[in-house]
Amino acid sequence: MIRVKRLLLLAVLAAVALPGSASASGSPCGNKVINDWYRDGKIASTYSQSCYRDALKHIPTDADIYSNLRDDVNAAMRAELRRAHGATVPSQVGHGPTAVGAGNVKGTLASISATAKGPHDPASGGSIADTASNAPLPILVLGGIALALAAAGAIGVGVRRVRGRR
Repeated sequence: MIRVKRLLLLAVLAAVALPGSASASGSPCGNKVINDWYRDGKIASTYSQSCYRDALKHIPTDADIYSNLRDDVNAAMRAELRRAHGATVPSQVGHGPTAVGAGNVKGTLASISATAKGPHDPASGGSIADTASNAPLPILVLGGIALALAAAGAIGVGVRRVRGRR
């Protein structure tokens, strides 16, 4: 009976340990492409088309926004297609570490004029957009309620102390 339990325990441990070690030893093909790019901003090795597609699916969000990783993986994918058709292409594809941009984000500057027509403040007769010192009314109301509740709590504590001394 004890041998059966030990054998069952060993079988469960082996079943749990083996898949974990097998998946930890190998990395997906897409990760190899991404890690190759992280070294120096270039993809130096040649991978299969499925590796490039997998890499495009698993690009980290920050790298997708703040770097040209997606563009470089697409360029490496096109270079592999050209190599397969006999064309001569560079051995490394990518812009290198100095080419850090903002992905597909396009920046635009806009100015807000001080004389912009906006909602009018009835108390001052001027525009709310005229100054940055105007506080939103709901925040002022909630702040007043918070102060009133804090004062009520302090008065309650004071009353309890006075009653406790008698």
